[in-house]
Amino acid sequence: MQAELFELLKTVLKARRMTYADLAGLLELSEPTIKRIFAERDCKLSRMNEICAALGLTLDDLVAEANRIDVQPTRLTDRQEARLAEDRPAFNLFLLLLDGMTIQAIKEHYQLEEQRIFELGLKLEKMGLAEVMSGNHVRLTAQSPVEFRRDGPLHQALVKLNMAFVRNTYLAQDTEHSAYLTQTRRMTHRTAQHILARLRDVQVELSNLARRDQLTQPDNALQSFKIGIALSPIVFSELLSLTEASS
Repeated sequence: MQAELFELLKTVLKARRMTYADLAGLLELSEPTIKRIFAERDCKLSRMNEICAALGLTLDDLVAEANRIDVQPTRLTDRQEARLAEDRPAFNLFLLLLDGMTIQAIKEHYQLEEQRIFELGLKLEKMGLAEVMSGNHVRLTAQSPVEFRRDGPLHQALVKLNMAFVRNTYLAQDTEHSAYLTQTRRMTHRTAQHILARLRDVQVELSNLARRDQLTQPDNALQSFKIGIALSPIVFSELLSLTEASS
């Protein structure tokens, strides 16, 4: 994602003992403009290319270096998760911003007033998860990806979200980029262990490919996809009833 590229660019500037003012001079921009770009950690691909060129780099160099970094999921504190669990609208705004939705798009989609955005953003700021900037722009300080504890305060909210995802995918028609896949087979625990390892490999591949897309493609070329992987022994007699009341 672009946030990682900007962290790398900061490292390059520090190594070369360059300031934002120095970079601004090379690009013939104002220092406040450069500071804003780095603060928001976002810019057009053409601007990113210009910054790289000014530093004698290519975007490919930067992406290659970013791909060598082992990205660990951000884990929130118990208190942060508890406070999000107590305030579902703030939690939902946090998820939308993590997903890359802009404040303007959120306002338009949910028909929210500026004051409501400010209030929710301020709540996230008090939790140490965001910063409310001028114009009620809300910038997350927690970096994606974020890993929530399955047994934590947000358990019920996460169950509801994931079950809704599974239900919607199950009910929708399969397409070339979306499908619900399920299969039940009798096999040994050793085979199940092998299959689970392969599924984890798919999860890692998805993460790596998605990260490359986020580093190299403009935001309007990206869409959020979610994968749910479940493999576990199943005992049908615990799930099925033979009474007339069963549904």
